Amino acid sequence: MTYTTAVPRNGYRAALIHWIADFKPSLYVTFVFNSPISPRSAEDRLNAFLARMDRTLLGPKWLEKPDDRARFIGFVEKAETNIHVHAVFDLPTKQDRAFAEAAPAIWKKLAPAGNLDIQAVTYAEGVADYITKEIRPESSAKMLLPRQDCSGFTVA
Repeated sequence: MTYTTAVPRNGYRAALIHWIADFKPSLYVTFVFNSPISPRSAEDRLNAFLARMDRTLLGPKWLEKPDDRARFIGFVEKAETNIHVHAVFDLPTKQDRAFAEAAPAIWKKLAPAGNLDIQAVTYAEGVADYITKEIRPESSAKMLLPRQDCSGFTVA
């Protein structure tokens, strides 16, 4: 589906909030770089983070376990000034604590000046409302999804 500026922002955002809530995320993470970086480089670092996290949680044969890999929905914010990424995660292996313990060291290697804020999701709609606050139909390129094919992860 292609979205255009003719799509009303409120309807578009409401659909995203509903979609994120249906995703049933367990973790909410803000990835901060604290240094100049392009949106493409930010996306590449996020994907490198995910690969390292999957290896940490799933072991050296993590690529052979696509159904167990971390799934996420993320949004790039303030790309021109203080770029950061808000993301929600669903970990099929339910290793939220291990994720939270390993994440800071992994992120520090990828974004030495950066930091993370990791929180448990207790109200998915509230988190979804916050992370979509700057999204517009014409800026969906700022939405990030995992590169791998995840079973059970569908976009209607």
